[in-house]
Amino acid sequence: MEDNRKVLYDIVYEKMFTVMNNYHPVSESLRELIYDNSAPVRFTKGELLLTENRECNVLFFIAGGFCSCFYNKDGKECIIRFAGDGNFCTSWHSFLGKQRSLINIKATEDTTAVCFKREQFDKLWEESTEFVAVICRVLEMYAIESEEKTFRMRSNQAEGRVRHCMDTREIHYLMKHVPRYNIASYLNMTQETFSKIFTQLNREQK
Repeated sequence: MEDNRKVLYDIVYEKMFTVMNNYHPVSESLRELIYDNSAPVRFTKGELLLTENRECNVLFFIAGGFCSCFYNKDGKECIIRFAGDGNFCTSWHSFLGKQRSLINIKATEDTTAVCFKREQFDKLWEESTEFVAVICRVLEMYAIESEEKTFRMRSNQAEGRVRHCMDTREIHYLMKHVPRYNIASYLNMTQETFSKIFTQLNREQK
């Protein structure tokens, strides 16, 4: 059992270091700092990693699995983004701003994550310029993706939003992890509207 845990531990961290290296080279000293200031955690399908209206004190790296980020409105989950394998995930508004979170984060399938608690994150931030560089790049990519999504949502009608996600194959990726009604919510439309448009565009592409 102990050997199995070590294998999981190594796989989870190596996956994270591979992703981090895409942002900034990760030295052996930063690896050791991260080993000492984080922990791998497993979440079961349906489990909440974060609850809205509570301050978020953890940054997650999703090493395996899939999560949805959403707020509740009239008893419905309104999905604003997803976080899959290889993504850093948190409520940045809450984690960096030290305010109550506006969103929930839920594992939509069994998920393994590396977790950085706030005090661990702060220690890494203070002691490693490499870690700062990685997080700045993560935030840069998040800002770019958020602006692009806001533009698509505001400038396109429902059909245009679905067509874009089909052209980029984002929809096909999402369908491997979440039901269609979650994708409809993400694209800010009803499940019926999404199904109708998706079926129509599928016919056109055949």
